[in-house]
Amino acid sequence: MSALRSNYIKTFADEISHLYYIFFKRYPVFKLFISNILFHSSGNFGLSIVENDVIIGNYTIYNTNEGNIVKEGLDNKVSVRFKVQKSIFDDVMNNKSLYASKPYKLLKFVPALLSSVQIVKKRSVEKYLRGNKVILRQGCEKDLFYLHNWYNDKELNKLAGWTEGKIGTAQLRMNLLKGFGYDPMNLIIETIDGGKPIGTIQLYDFNETDQSCKLGIRIGDRDYWGKGYGEDAIKALLRYAFYELDIFRVSLKLYEYNERASRCYLKCGFKYEGRTRKSAYIDGKFYDEILMGALKSEFISQFDKD
Repeated sequence: MSALRSNYIKTFADEISHLYYIFFKRYPVFKLFISNILFHSSGNFGLSIVENDVIIGNYTIYNTNEGNIVKEGLDNKVSVRFKVQKSIFDDVMNNKSLYASKPYKLLKFVPALLSSVQIVKKRSVEKYLRGNKVILRQGCEKDLFYLHNWYNDKELNKLAGWTEGKIGTAQLRMNLLKGFGYDPMNLIIETIDGGKPIGTIQLYDFNETDQSCKLGIRIGDRDYWGKGYGEDAIKALLRYAFYELDIFRVSLKLYEYNERASRCYLKCGFKYEGRTRKSAYIDGKFYDEILMGALKSEFISQFDKD
């Protein structure tokens, strides 16, 4: 059990975030000194409180759309970690009004900040994301056979709201090249047990200002429908978006006839946000479009409680 309560650490995290926002807004040149931290950070940090050379508490601070969420322990998905002396912790908590009015006084903490930071190298993007049932990986040439079938399947295309004709090999091959680090980020869903490709999943339309993006998924192999593979793939990709890409919100849309997908999205933490009536014309008929969204703060609270 950590020596300091998580709600007290949250107050500290909220205060220090606010103070340094004031500081860097007034003195933006000093951002150069922490550029390495900003480069590796996803907005989430590990924090160890030290007193007399002994760590008295470890915490993970998740920066979300609704403020900081603090949990005890160090999350191995977090790349940037700090060790803060208890004396500094107490100084900030006792003198926050002073630092807010005179932010230049925060300069005295910069050397300690820089000397205490530890950057844990992230997983190579050439690898994959792992869930409980599936891995999400970069596509390769052998996947073209599956993609050609999945993306020229009339039923699957209707579920996705597509009305276009067939998709050729050249376009599919181009899509395969856009994996980690691209917009759109197209990944193959492959079963852990057996290594079989069963579908695709994407993040796209990244908006840096809003810290948002959209999600799409297609389980092309019908033998894997309704067995939790899509749910596992979505949760794995949401964890990547929220923990490593500093995304606050992921949205999607579906059509009124796709009730199976709707149930899956609800299990993954998405919530209904709106409905546009008869706004999609598909296969000669108008359908309602349903809008859903997932927030980082809600996802952490719902699925990562420990």
